[in-house]
Amino acid sequence: MADQPALKSIIVILIAGLLVSSTVAGYYFLQYEQAQNNANVYLTELKSASAAQPITMNLLLDFGNGTRTWYNGTVVQPGWNVYLATVAVTKGNMNDTWYPSYGEHVVNAIDGVQNNASYSWFLWTYNATSYWQVAPVGADLLPASGGSVYAWSYCTYNSSTYAPDCVTP
Repeated sequence: MADQPALKSIIVILIAGLLVSSTVAGYYFLQYEQAQNNANVYLTELKSASAAQPITMNLLLDFGNGTRTWYNGTVVQPGWNVYLATVAVTKGNMNDTWYPSYGEHVVNAIDGVQNNASYSWFLWTYNATSYWQVAPVGADLLPASGGSVYAWSYCTYNSSTYAPDCVTP
């Protein structure tokens, strides 16, 4: 009977080990289930994003010296904005400054043509009712929607109002 306390100790240790190992196994099983659910959600989102058809838009670059380049039928992905479309058509040949507090880029140069004290790049939007107008927001906030028409023009501006002095594209 002297072995009974040792046997009890072994049984207690085995039960404690069983509890710890089953708790750890349960924790990892829940982690696995959550990871599998997340993977299924991401897979569903990926399939729906892949199913979304690319859209086309038109973009004009007016360099202010008579050189105008149209990128008609520019294919962009759903969810893109005019900034991303501009980066795509220029193949990244841009200089810009990111302002995180505004969530906007300021475009300083396109295809090597740099803003200076007199000239700057302006973004325009087009619609059949009011034709060309200066964009009400920056390129990051303008969605590139199917059939939309935008233009960047390089021209002088009023130093008091910062409004472009050039004629509409």
